[in-house]
Amino acid sequence: MNAKVILLILFCSQAFANYLDRDEVHEFIDFMSVEHGFKKSYLVDIFSKAEKQQNIIDSMNRPAEKVVTWDEYKSRVSFFRIQNGKIFLRTYKKWFDKAEDEFGVPREVIAAIIGLETNYGGYKGKIRVIDALSTAAFDYPRRRTFFKKQLEEFFLLSREENFDVMRIRGSYAGAMGFAQFMPDNYRKLALDFDEDGKKDILNNAADAIGSVANFLASDAGNKRGWEEDGFIALPAIAKKKNVKIKSSFGLKPYEKLDIFYNQTDFDFSKQYIQISLFPDDETKDEFWIGDKNLYAITRYNPSSKYAMSVFLLSEELKITSDL
Repeated sequence: MNAKVILLILFCSQAFANYLDRDEVHEFIDFMSVEHGFKKSYLVDIFSKAEKQQNIIDSMNRPAEKVVTWDEYKSRVSFFRIQNGKIFLRTYKKWFDKAEDEFGVPREVIAAIIGLETNYGGYKGKIRVIDALSTAAFDYPRRRTFFKKQLEEFFLLSREENFDVMRIRGSYAGAMGFAQFMPDNYRKLALDFDEDGKKDILNNAADAIGSVANFLASDAGNKRGWEEDGFIALPAIAKKKNVKIKSSFGLKPYEKLDIFYNQTDFDFSKQYIQISLFPDDETKDEFWIGDKNLYAITRYNPSSKYAMSVFLLSEELKITSDL
């Protein structure tokens, strides 16, 4: 037999059939059976079909070739994405109205997050979630605890929502649906927004819209969630040239007022303000001050540049949407 064929067979057998050979997988099966009442035969069947995805491990281990610049983030706010966002806002106006009324989160912010995550549901990921989470839980030691918890949550979610775990697809990290929720947040924060009896952010845009609003508004009582009528970010200018400052949150306003002029009449005496200041990567002359609503967006994705790209797209949708 050709050596390449033999190697291919060996590779495929390892990818398709190795999980049931591992003690830690059987320990997980025992845990799910005792703690949550899953039938062992069901879990054994699932893990007999789960596939290790080496490309996921490679992606997690691969150092970034370069830091994504602010200009590159801004380029994601494309004409194509803006136009699709306008269509999305018009198509689901009823549910954006409801989300704004119930949670106080602007429709354009909700739409911008869904637009940047999946192009308004156009691309939700192609990797089987069971493969992604099994690979990360059992073959990626650095984040084993986190992903094992997500795998547990995924099984619970599938039982609660009557999902077939072998059919759900998402990102390489196991995020799912229009809004790319991880399983724990799906269980905690996803809503049956259209009241059809299912919390379906995989295929139901109405549920996704309500769920993103709920995510952003969560913990509002502890000043971590969305502040209705608050702002996201304001432009600022430096008093002196060649200012170097790292993006950060939780700084007191007076700590930076000797460096920056704000271009608005915002009252900086409010001590709860969260501040994010960073220059444009290339020109070093673009600065922004972010309030707690920018911080609320970073709870969705911890990158302040991601949060700012959501803000910029939301501003375009707010300006150009014919609502």
